[in-house]
Amino acid sequence: MSDRIGLFGGSFDPVHLAHLIVANILFQEFGLEKLFFIPNFISPFKEMTTITGIEHRLKMIELSIKDRSGFELCTFEAEKKRPVFTYETIEHFRRQYPDEELELILGYDSFANIGKWKNYEYILGNTNIIIADRPAIKNISKIDRSAYSVSKLCPKIDISSTVIREMVSKKIDIKYLVIEEVRHYISDNGLYKLTMK
Repeated sequence: MSDRIGLFGGSFDPVHLAHLIVANILFQEFGLEKLFFIPNFISPFKEMTTITGIEHRLKMIELSIKDRSGFELCTFEAEKKRPVFTYETIEHFRRQYPDEELELILGYDSFANIGKWKNYEYILGNTNIIIADRPAIKNISKIDRSAYSVSKLCPKIDISSTVIREMVSKKIDIKYLVIEEVRHYISDNGLYKLTMK
């Protein structure tokens, strides 16, 4: 039986506890051998001019996953220094893991719009998709049910990187929203204009 490799992409600006909880549950629920966090340099869908430098986002992920066996950081998209389409990342992992099952982790909203993604047929043909939240399945009934699995265990955790950045800019403490090392990293590096007491 092939190993299952999880692919978890996003801006991670910053990586927060909801990301880590979802990754931890899916890792176990779907029997993944590895789960890669894949921060983008710039999202193809969000030309964010104010996105935090990739070196900081990489470091915050490193701090967040360093003690979790099976979690790894992938710098493929970060190193391109341009928007990278998901199919390109899948091609990269297919070369690295030609015999493994690739499990692409998506939220329901992303999966519902996958038909708009560049070369989405390639994505559907080369990955199994894990939907991290529990949608109304009827809303995606046009897509073959064998193309995706829905987590039955992931809780709905409404933590937003955008809100965290806004909180920091207003000097509201983000304790319990990110791991402590990331909270201090944000402070020490003046990210999002946080000054911790």
